[in-house]
Amino acid sequence: MLRFVAARVRQTAIVAFVVTSLSFVLIHAAPGDPLATLDVTPETLGARNQLRIDFGLDRPLYEQYPVMLGSFARGRFGTSFSQSRPVSDVLRDVIPDTLLLMVPALAIGILLGVAAGTWQGWAAGRFRDRAASAMELIILSVPEFLIALVASGVFAVRYGWFPATDIMRAGAVYASWADRVGDYAHHAVLPVGTLALVIACVVARFQRSAVISTLGEEFVRTARSTGASTMRILFRHVLRRTSASICALLGLLFPSLVGGAAIVEVVFGWPGAGNTLVTAVGSRDYPLVIALVTVGSVAVCVGSALADAAATIADPATPLDA
Repeated sequence: MLRFVAARVRQTAIVAFVVTSLSFVLIHAAPGDPLATLDVTPETLGARNQLRIDFGLDRPLYEQYPVMLGSFARGRFGTSFSQSRPVSDVLRDVIPDTLLLMVPALAIGILLGVAAGTWQGWAAGRFRDRAASAMELIILSVPEFLIALVASGVFAVRYGWFPATDIMRAGAVYASWADRVGDYAHHAVLPVGTLALVIACVVARFQRSAVISTLGEEFVRTARSTGASTMRILFRHVLRRTSASICALLGLLFPSLVGGAAIVEVVFGWPGAGNTLVTAVGSRDYPLVIALVTVGSVAVCVGSALADAAATIADPATPLDA
């Protein structure tokens, strides 16, 4: 286990270094200037030049790069150009909102996907299985932003059942924590549901294949011959055997989950890290863009490591991939 942890820490450090370096190069190569929005007049020219000096933008890139790496290594992400406050404060504000989107979506998506995939695997080859597989394929073939736009247009704009944007009512005063949770749940139905739907389709197709494979094994045939019920076979034997595969799948889901969450946040105006990243890219907020991309890459590495560990716990025969 210690060897696995050490290897993953080393891998995460390498990924963070590469991603941070690429982000630095790409954001500086993009046209535009973070101070371009300031009007250039004789009165403001001096202030603009002073800001360039304060932010270190007057230095050549080969001098800015090691300074940026050193600051990031010490956990100092600098000051956001667009928000005029420390990047660490911005991250502290937006990351919890992103987790409030991703964690429920992941949990709901896995539960629905496992249930649907198990049901399809048991009914493999029948019409209901083929119909469900076709529906899952159609959903996975549609871009996530289009699913989000359709959901927003139908359920928020046309029928008005749910809010179209934000995570809470602006300026709302809650009498209790239950009111606060209820308001969040009302706002979260569409964005969380959109992300969970895509996750569920991926998990269901994977689970269906795993269940079909497991049902053909000797221990399942033995359980059937002893008169075990269908529910007992599925819950006690099949789901236990396929749980390790689902945990391993989570490691592959994390990168697409992070990217999908960013798209959903933009469509629904969810004040999370993805929405903030898009705004920061548009304003050429170098420190904020690089910090958000780096934190996202580290989160993917950590999530992948936790998924591998969970797969080993679910099935001790599964080796840890160091």
